[in-house]
Amino acid sequence: MAPCIFFRRGACMNGDSCKFTHERDMSNQRDFGPVRPGFPDIERLAITSAKKNVINKEVKSKLACRFFSQGSCNKGDGCRYVHAPTVTPPEQVHSDTNLANPSLDSPSGSSLPKALDSRAEVACSFMSRPGGCQKDSCPYLHTANEHGMEISATQDIKDQDLDDDLSRNILGAMVKFNEVGHVLKVSFPTDFSLTCIQGFRPDSSPEAIVDIVRGLGFDVTTDCVRILKSATVLEPKATVKVEDPLFATELCSRLKDQGSALNATPISIAPRQTNCRKVHISWHKSTRSAWLNFGNGEIAKRVAQKFNKGKYKCLGQSIRSSAPSETSHRWGRGGFRNSVPWTIILSDVPGHATSKDIEAETKILYDKPRHIELGASSYDALDAEVSVMVRSQLEEHGPLELFHLAPSPEGKRVKAIAWFVDEEDARSACDLNNRPLDILKMGRLTVTLVPSAKIKVSTPIYLALKTTIDDASMTWKERHLRLRFYQDAISRFTTMKVEGDDAKDVASARKTLDDILRGVVLTDGQCEIGSSLFSSNRSAHNKLKAIERELRIVIIGDKTKRCLLYHGPPEKMQRVVRQITDILKEESLSNFEISLYDEHQFSWTIHGGFKSMVQELGKDVAVFDVVSRKIIINGTQQQFYAALSMMNGEYRFKTYPLSEHKSEGECPICLATDDIDMPVETSCKHTYCLECFESCCKHAASTSTNQFQIICAGDGGECGKVFDLAEVKKQVSSAVFEDLFKSSFKEYIGRHPQDFHYCKGVDCGFVYRCTSAANSKPPLYACSNCPQRLCTSCHENWHGGHTCAEYKDLVSGGYEALEKVKKELNIKACPKCKTLMEKTEGCNHMSCLACRAHICWVCMAAFETSKPCYDHMFEKHGSIGLGLEHFAY
Repeated sequence: MAPCIFFRRGACMNGDSCKFTHERDMSNQRDFGPVRPGFPDIERLAITSAKKNVINKEVKSKLACRFFSQGSCNKGDGCRYVHAPTVTPPEQVHSDTNLANPSLDSPSGSSLPKALDSRAEVACSFMSRPGGCQKDSCPYLHTANEHGMEISATQDIKDQDLDDDLSRNILGAMVKFNEVGHVLKVSFPTDFSLTCIQGFRPDSSPEAIVDIVRGLGFDVTTDCVRILKSATVLEPKATVKVEDPLFATELCSRLKDQGSALNATPISIAPRQTNCRKVHISWHKSTRSAWLNFGNGEIAKRVAQKFNKGKYKCLGQSIRSSAPSETSHRWGRGGFRNSVPWTIILSDVPGHATSKDIEAETKILYDKPRHIELGASSYDALDAEVSVMVRSQLEEHGPLELFHLAPSPEGKRVKAIAWFVDEEDARSACDLNNRPLDILKMGRLTVTLVPSAKIKVSTPIYLALKTTIDDASMTWKERHLRLRFYQDAISRFTTMKVEGDDAKDVASARKTLDDILRGVVLTDGQCEIGSSLFSSNRSAHNKLKAIERELRIVIIGDKTKRCLLYHGPPEKMQRVVRQITDILKEESLSNFEISLYDEHQFSWTIHGGFKSMVQELGKDVAVFDVVSRKIIINGTQQQFYAALSMMNGEYRFKTYPLSEHKSEGECPICLATDDIDMPVETSCKHTYCLECFESCCKHAASTSTNQFQIICAGDGGECGKVFDLAEVKKQVSSAVFEDLFKSSFKEYIGRHPQDFHYCKGVDCGFVYRCTSAANSKPPLYACSNCPQRLCTSCHENWHGGHTCAEYKDLVSGGYEALEKVKKELNIKACPKCKTLMEKTEGCNHMSCLACRAHICWVCMAAFETSKPCYDHMFEKHGSIGLGLEHFAY
């Protein structure tokens, strides 16, 4: 069979149905290695015309020809781009989705892989949308899970997670953490001052600014100085940020006193709410004009309409056409009649297009122009050359963490994305917006800041709330907000990413999502529905899970607040409440808690004691919570007494060493083996239920005796592995992960009551730094979260010209009234940190959530651990306040 001449030119449109053979000349085979996503780092190349051919060979020869993949390349072997053969799409998507083609081994024989549609290797963009792609015959790759959502492994470079600097804005403070969650440094906006300096020489460097400021008696470094690129040459500006609240005012004062030509202006510092280190950069692709001549006006009009309607394109690019015009010269030279009197002008023709490219697009023979004349390109530089210049311009504003030139076979603009190390550098780089570049022949850049926020949530919760999220985000498009979803490789978590043009809008959208994902506390109309029964009674727990599966909702028990959180459509909530109420009526039994006060009791429990207790009492009767160190007995009072007797040694049974009881795949928290829900495999080879692992992380602060740390509960609590935050981040939702920082910081505040204090505003919770009482004029704390204005020394309302002692005398009457109310409500202050506590039930042993002190509620004596506190209560007061002293253990 004869070879197909059109296939040799890359222009055969018949594919496998072609009557001629599609054989490739392997003698001129090119390197079909993978194409890198973006261009390599070329540091400030001096591009000259002499180097143009070198760049063409080094850069262009590595790029796949997009027209060949569409079957429309007419360059044949003379094409400067790679004509890579198409291959069968891989069974699973590789992590780098920007590869134009997979790497191919050199063929050892004459046979080649069967040619397929190359679009099958390109991910379908509709799969990332909530509804997925609705086209069964879609030629693009559908890489999605069972829910139709994109897998994170297919995310391109612009969605990858960059390094977390472990700094967070928490309760009005900027807190720096180490790799395991310990607080390293706490800073407040009031600890810093920022000033803008003007009047220095235009060519001054940061070092010169540092010398000037040091000459005035201030200790600053070059890290504190930033010369603003947005300032004009005639009026250069620089900002200096120092960790000294009085620096800005003192600098202004000293410059005025010395009559300096420099002047400084203090600038307020606002806390950040979103991630603003990313910028989008784009510029117009090179274009040219083309004149098409026709001998007939009707043909010219028809072709112009087809170009304007998109039926005719040029190299896949839509272009515009002018209306046909007739030349006034009907006769040419020598008296011959002009054969091409009608002309249309095409605009936005790709700069590298040739007359043959345009002629090839007019597929109908009767539409062919008689002559084509091309204008000059708007610029001649390659995308790689321009990207080098653009990157160098960006780096003048600050170091980049990442730069990516996006493939742009379609569209009229070249697009790139850059991540800066510092947010202020990204904001400064936006001054490049609308700035002309010489390499573009004065074409202008577009540079925009892209505020973004990410939220990671478990996939079941996302699916339960999907309709609610979709309804809430319907109006976001009007505010130029974009919401995307993608999942991890095993579909355990779904990440939602919000991007927009305005940081406030992004922060508002983030807050909306947080409110939705927080869940709704279930109530029976009068009070909250408790969660203790469902966490301790297996039968009730199984019935609750059955409701979740039936209604496709999620209910999570909050062990700290002892309530149930509902995640699902609002219209299903009342039905859920009715069914849960029925379960409570059916399964209501008395619950008894046995707190494991000392290490001996806890060790007895984990070394076979609890296993034997379950064998004696039943699996659904005894429940062990390692995190809170409690055994919960769901049953009769006799079963509770039997459990106490076992622990006291009055009831003899065989116990086993830990090694004999250790089971592969057993959750260290709930001891489940056969029904682990969404298992989490840790680096120390222990397997947790996802809910148990997240609970372990949430309660890390309450179980830590020294500094905050998340310790593995495996091997009966003897594993001792301290999880770092990088490992925890991979296993938990973003809400739980961010709560870890809050828990660690709150624990740190509780351990330093002399250094930090909570704002007294209602439901405020912000923190401020305390000052010494010896300061006759302590500074004012004006809370940014509520209207409170407080004294940082006595922590009372701001008292202006009065000292703290004078103000206390003035309000002594109010103080006495407060003490009376506290006594009536059984509220007392912690003897160590003065945090107010209310006792509503239980024994007289209280634990301060702030400073972790163990307190006797009768005499307010404080202890470091719980056992001395209980010994004290028995010795000094005769009981612990429960009336079960004869069962004491």
